[in-house]
Parts: sequence; C-alpha cells; structure tokens
Amino acid sequence: MRRPRPSRSSRLRLAGGILLAAGLSACATAPPAPPPPIADEARAALARIEQHRRSLIDLRSLADITVRRSGRAQRLSGVMLLLGEPASLRFEALSPFGTPVLIVAGDPQSLTLWEVLDHRAYLAPTSPEANRRWLGLALGGEDLVALLASRARPLPEPTRVELVAPDETGPSVRLTGRDVEQRIWFDPDSGQARQVAWTGKNPAQVTFSATPPEAPPAGLRLETPDGSLRVSVTYRDPKMNTGLDPALLKLTVPEDVRIQDFR
Repeated sequence: MRRPRPSRSSRLRLAGGILLAAGLSACATAPPAPPPPIADEARAALARIEQHRRSLIDLRSLADITVRRSGRAQRLSGVMLLLGEPASLRFEALSPFGTPVLIVAGDPQSLTLWEVLDHRAYLAPTSPEANRRWLGLALGGEDLVALLASRARPLPEPTRVELVAPDETGPSVRLTGRDVEQRIWFDPDSGQARQVAWTGKNPAQVTFSATPPEAPPAGLRLETPDGSLRVSVTYRDPKMNTGLDPALLKLTVPEDVRIQDFR
C-alpha cells in the first residue's frame, strides 16, 4: 500500500523546521567570543573608581532638585537620604511649611513614589524603566544611588575596557557593553569620578560638582544630548558616613492612599 506523499506546504514546513533546528543548534554550540583581556592600567583605574564609589556608606543632606523636561521645570527642596549598601534612597520634598508633598523611596526590590497631597502612590520594581517614570531617564537602582552620591558605577560585565588620553576634563576610561557605551572621567590619584556619560539607547551625561575626594558630595548636573531632560541637584549641609539607620529609608504608605502597584 502506497503512503500518501506529503503536500508541498507540508514539505516546506518540515524543511523550515529542520533549518530552524539546525540554526538553533549552531547558536547553542557556538559560544560568543570571549571579551579581550583588560589592560593592567585600565583594570587599576576601574579598581580606584570602584573604591571611591564604595567609600560613601551613607549620606544625609538637604537637597534642592530642579528637573527640566519637555520645556517645563519642576523645583523641589527637601531631605535626601542615601545608603550605599544595599543601594537605597529616600527623598522627601517639603512644602514651605516643612510638610512632605512628595516622597520617593527605593531599595533593591522596589521603588515607591507617594504624592502626599493627592493621596496617591505608585509602587514599581526597582528597574531602569521604573526610574524612567519619575526621573525621565532609564537608570538602574545602583546607578541612580551612585550618581546621587556623586559617584560612578562602572558598567557591569563590559565586553571592552580601554583608557582614553586626558582631555580638558582629565583622563577617562571607556567601557563597552552589548548596547551601551560608558565613559568615566576620573581623578587618577583618588579614583574620584568627575563626569560620566552613556551613549546608545539612553544617552546622557552627568557632571559632578567639584569637591575634595574625601568630602561629602556637593551636587551634580545631568542632561541628555537633545536637551529634553536636564536635572540639577545641589546639596546643602551634607553629612557623610554618620551611621545612618537603614530603617529611616523605609516607606510605608497609609492604607487610605490610592495605590497603583506595577510590581
């Protein structure tokens, strides 16, 4: 008994399936090329930058924040609390009478934004996309805390690292990732970051206010290349490494507040 021949469309689907399986097999068996080795000088520069970043354990300061976005400016004054490990923050924007009008709190698990006067709060996972909602720029939680502390967090697992000759800002190190490039200008002796820039999907540049390497941060200026977002942070009477109680950074939203949970 003759078996019926498969139709042309069936043969095409079968051939397509075989080709797809072969392609997937090839992808699975051909690991990506390892990144080139990092030169000793570049590795030492990264170590100094990271050491300076970790020198800030905590920060408490009055803060003035101005966010200019899409032609509109928002100015906030309040209290900033930062914790280096685990990377956490709390900012309370205060009214002229000293009462909170906006509270932002973040830790490695979640980000909470509480609009006190509107009795409304938003909960989101700590992620670049969540930070984009309130800041306007997709930054990870550790990167955001580092920047607010006037530190630079080197790109994790870069595919390429190279030192760049000094320019008017100073020496820098360039780190290349899968879809982003980061450049950190730094003091070669202390590892203190002076400026950091990203190119790629979320380009931006941050310039830190000049201070002695061991001093508390004074502020920063962040801007995107197209000028659509500009953020300035100025600290007043900052106190660094005072043994800040981590419980002070926690935020519990009252039950009568309308909460939108995006987690």
